[in-house]
Amino acid sequence: MTGPIAFVVVFGSLVFIHELGHFLAARLAGVKVEEFGFGFPPRLATLGTWRGTTISLNWLPIGGFVRLADESSPGPDSLASKGRWTRIMVHSAGALMNLVLAFLLFSATYLFGTLVQVDEPGAGVLMVAPGSPAEEAGLQPYDNILEVAGEPIDSSEEVVTLIQERLGQPTEFVIEREGEILAPVTITPRENAPENEGAVGISLHMPFARRSYPVWEAVPMGLRATAITVENIVWAIQAAIRRQFDLQLTGVIGIYTMTAQAAETGIVRLMQFAASLSVNLFLLNLLPLPALDGGKLVFIALEFLRGGKRVAPEKEGLVHAIGMVLLLALMVVITVVDYMRYIG
Repeated sequence: MTGPIAFVVVFGSLVFIHELGHFLAARLAGVKVEEFGFGFPPRLATLGTWRGTTISLNWLPIGGFVRLADESSPGPDSLASKGRWTRIMVHSAGALMNLVLAFLLFSATYLFGTLVQVDEPGAGVLMVAPGSPAEEAGLQPYDNILEVAGEPIDSSEEVVTLIQERLGQPTEFVIEREGEILAPVTITPRENAPENEGAVGISLHMPFARRSYPVWEAVPMGLRATAITVENIVWAIQAAIRRQFDLQLTGVIGIYTMTAQAAETGIVRLMQFAASLSVNLFLLNLLPLPALDGGKLVFIALEFLRGGKRVAPEKEGLVHAIGMVLLLALMVVITVVDYMRYIG
């Protein structure tokens, strides 16, 4: 699958599933859905209508939306007329659908066969540093190193030792990828490597092998993978807030680049990447920021604290409008940074 097609399929599917969650929850609650939009306005084209809902394609391809019956209207088919728990359900349904999708994708990868670390002789590549000798030689995450300088490899420690013995010297590596032994590649370990990269620019652990599991094992493994992904992202956000971790934000260009890279390594890796991205969207949309689902939930929480008294819809709408402008501005900045990082 080519990069552009993979990006459209992955990103489009995640946006569609998210908005479908809002759509289904609203319809279940008796709320009229006036528009189901792909991308953000202005509108490019009207794709059709379904049971009173306009389906639109919009110019800004950075997300999607569902437009519900006017929040300021107390009409029986508007969200404003519904109780607090119903509004919580509608606002949180999109993020929850992203979480469910991540679980299904992770489970499917275990069912159909995924690369897992095994306690066998060899060394597996966990990460490859950008611009490193390993990347220039074509090494990829999940590769297995079988030989270094003609020496068979039994463990990652042996790889490190052999590399340290050959700093500055062209060294032949024999690599296995997805069960196929590739033609030997030559890498010259750096004598003065950047901090935390190592002489070659790889991090190592146990070797990888493809394994598939029956459904009764794949489902709990998918659930565990989803929980671990949520935990890791939350940890990264907390560490970034405490300035213990450099959290890099990425936008459409970065997501496109990573999607294309995942697609090059096969459909299972693409599914794993899509699952991780779906978890990111789950958490992102629940952040308590104006214009996001989490920001709308904050106003419902204020309603609980105020004894059932709602913030005036006009004031809440203004807050979300300002938040949307700021978020769009942030997206522009991130896109510029992405361009400089990946293209410029």
